[in-house]
Amino acid sequence: MFVHLDQQTIAVVMIVFFSSTLVIAAGLVFALRVIEAGRLWAFGHVIVSGAGLALAVSAAGGAPDLGVLGAGAFVLGWLLIYRGVRVYYGLRSHAGPLAAAGVVVLGLMATSSGLPDGPRLLLAVVYGILAMISLATIGTLARTGRGRRSIGAPLVLVSSLVQLSTQLVCASHTITQAGVDRHDLTLFFAGPAGSAWALAPLIAGLLGLFGFTVMAMEQIIANNESGARVDALTGLLNRGALDLSALGLVARWQRDGQPLSCLVIDIDHFKQVNDTFGHHAGDAVLREVAQALDNSRRASDVAGRYGGEEFCILCPHTDEHQATALANRILRKVRAIPLPGQECFASVSIGVAQLRGETGSKELLWRTLFADADRALYLAKKQGRDRYVLASATFDAVPVPSLVHVTSRVMTPAA
Repeated sequence: MFVHLDQQTIAVVMIVFFSSTLVIAAGLVFALRVIEAGRLWAFGHVIVSGAGLALAVSAAGGAPDLGVLGAGAFVLGWLLIYRGVRVYYGLRSHAGPLAAAGVVVLGLMATSSGLPDGPRLLLAVVYGILAMISLATIGTLARTGRGRRSIGAPLVLVSSLVQLSTQLVCASHTITQAGVDRHDLTLFFAGPAGSAWALAPLIAGLLGLFGFTVMAMEQIIANNESGARVDALTGLLNRGALDLSALGLVARWQRDGQPLSCLVIDIDHFKQVNDTFGHHAGDAVLREVAQALDNSRRASDVAGRYGGEEFCILCPHTDEHQATALANRILRKVRAIPLPGQECFASVSIGVAQLRGETGSKELLWRTLFADADRALYLAKKQGRDRYVLASATFDAVPVPSLVHVTSRVMTPAA
């Protein structure tokens, strides 16, 4: 059995509730500004809370004219929140169609308000549209949220389910009350007179606000963690993240014995680019080379910027000679990168090494593997650049396999 409250009491509760959520949502606009979905949710809840406050004041008799305006703003706010859900899951935001839907809603509301039974028709339209928004939100969460763990998403899902149920019940009640003079038949009050269940949308709204905030904070934390792992300039792993990945791959090598190879790559004459054309031009070359590396590697390979103009790629389940296929792809792609200010192209030198049967900790094995590849890189530089050298060739004193150095396509070495 529901507790019965008079409409004035419910209106006062709603005024207090929406005043509180308006302040909270306004604060979240600043807190969640760093991600697009968070901004949309925060702005949407500001509009919804402001509209709810206007509707509660209207229902209390303080400003009857606020009813239609508040109902329209309420719908627009939830359309903005739904758009944020789509952005959060990487779906097309449908900004144009949703904006058009908002205009249509306002048009229907303006048209219905002038009809003899306009208020009742207006309520039916608003509840129907809100139900469709809730249903679309539920569908998006159920379809795309399975592969993305989130603490906040279940709260939003429960909130949307409660809102959908309430909106359907209210829409049905509004339609069945046709022809009956009910002055209290306003948004949030379309139900049995004085029933406290009219407060259910407030509980759902609070759950939704909390759930959306948690989801946004989760994304901010994830972005911060990603930023701590990714080199801001090139988009590849930074040195710390590369070292962690390398330790994991070495540990796997210790378990299953599958070959593990390492490529250490250095841009030829990079200092000359910086000195001649400035660091902005140098940064552009770094980004182009990083993209060439990223496009050349396999999905299982791990690429990172080790520091300055030096890069590293780890190739699991790949021996030293198999890794030369990747080295050749890199050399070809980098040779297509034009250097600024001259008719010449970039080049790189590459050292290739394979983790051998040494014993020791995974940290020691990783340092040894990198040192072997780095020593081969040094020899590639010494032999003329724009080539790769196998670390095994340096151990066995075998002639080093290399590619022909095309002097017309690379910069003249700096003095």
